[in-house]
Amino acid sequence: MIITIHRGSHQIGGCATEIRTENSRILIDAGSELDGNAPLKIEGVTEGTSKCNAVLFSHYHGDHIGLLDTVNNDIPLYIGDISLEIIKMQNRRQKLFDESNIQRIKPYYTAKPMVFGDIKVTPFMVDHSAFDSHLFIIEAGGKRILHTGDFRNHGFRGKGLIPTLTKYIGKVDAVICEGTTLNRSSVTPMTEYELSKKAEELFKKNKYVFIACASTNIDRIAGFCSVVPRGKYCLCDEYQKDILNIVKENCEKYSPLYSFGKMCYYGKNLDEKMEKQGFCMFVRLGNYLSNQIMEKYRDKDPLIIYSMWSGYLENNPEMQKTVEGYRLTRLHASGHADVETISEMLSTVQPELVIPIHTEAPSNIPYDRQKVIIANDGQKICI
Repeated sequence: MIITIHRGSHQIGGCATEIRTENSRILIDAGSELDGNAPLKIEGVTEGTSKCNAVLFSHYHGDHIGLLDTVNNDIPLYIGDISLEIIKMQNRRQKLFDESNIQRIKPYYTAKPMVFGDIKVTPFMVDHSAFDSHLFIIEAGGKRILHTGDFRNHGFRGKGLIPTLTKYIGKVDAVICEGTTLNRSSVTPMTEYELSKKAEELFKKNKYVFIACASTNIDRIAGFCSVVPRGKYCLCDEYQKDILNIVKENCEKYSPLYSFGKMCYYGKNLDEKMEKQGFCMFVRLGNYLSNQIMEKYRDKDPLIIYSMWSGYLENNPEMQKTVEGYRLTRLHASGHADVETISEMLSTVQPELVIPIHTEAPSNIPYDRQKVIIANDGQKICI
């Protein structure tokens, strides 16, 4: 097999990884860059006559799926089944992509193999800040490659990482490894459970709380929702409730965390009760309805909990203007594996070759240096 990191060998986000044999070719992710709109030009995938069996998306974050509209329209697209339902809901609201391209995406299912020519791909669900994220085992010609996608082990489902690797994957020939945190300190990240307990303390101390959180960070919302004190409202808008209902319908049977039993969507009929009893409300900074409600409580000393990557706020003047004058506290946990977890993952699957991607510090990968390839975008690596 030949591996080509078309983009992402020395940057976070904007990823696109090709794996091919003499007869078949797949692409994993086609993401937009975090800080730019540079096009992704790949012969046979985004331009020219199509020569690609499929494009598979590991999850629905924009830095992995943002350029799906650029993929030639005769190439099949795939994403996790629950992710697909969430993307359809998002697109009805935000029109992120051409609807015809959304309609041609097909679902894949965890632990269910797919065959593209002589390449077999098996996805397995992993914990990440995007719900229904997956890693992939790619098999061809007697070789096995693990593409980690974005992953971590400090979320509510993170405890399944090593058992999944041990039971279903085992030793591999190569790992294409996400390394977002390789340029950060080795401080142990806060878990989603610890984060929810800190949120619970703030909910008890503050009558009115607004929570700025990504609408698709399902585990964050589930964790916070579960600790809203009895008698206090837990609120969101109708769009957010629709997204949560997708998860509830698919996953409540596996865990009560995804029942969202305390959550209701805001209506003006609740105004009087909200003011009397207090509330925790999930908002989107800059959204018209959210801004209206926040403004009504400005003189009542509400607390804003900012629970997203700090860069979104720091680089967005509109967001900064929205929160100006409010009490604001940051309460966030990374969506990415820390260095210790990356090391444990690699030790579990014992690859002969490691290729770091989705990182600004690939040389910091915690593995035998003789088995690490620091690739450049476009470089072909044969295994």
